[in-house]
Amino acid sequence: MGLLDFLSDLLSGLATIQPYEKPRRVFTRGFIAFCVMVAVIELIALNQLYGAHG
Repeated sequence: MGLLDFLSDLLSGLATIQPYEKPRRVFTRGFIAFCVMVAVIELIALNQLYGAHG
C-alpha cells in the first residue's frame, strides 16, 4: 500500500505544476560583459604565468 500512496501523491503533485512559461533571457548584456571581463583577466593571468619573458 505504501507504493500506491506514493504514486497517488506523485500524480497529485504533478497535476499542480503550473503550465510552461517562456523562460527569462539568459544572455543579457551584463552577463556577456562579465564573461568578456573574466576572459580578459584569465588571458592576462595566463600570459603572466606562461608568457615568453624577453
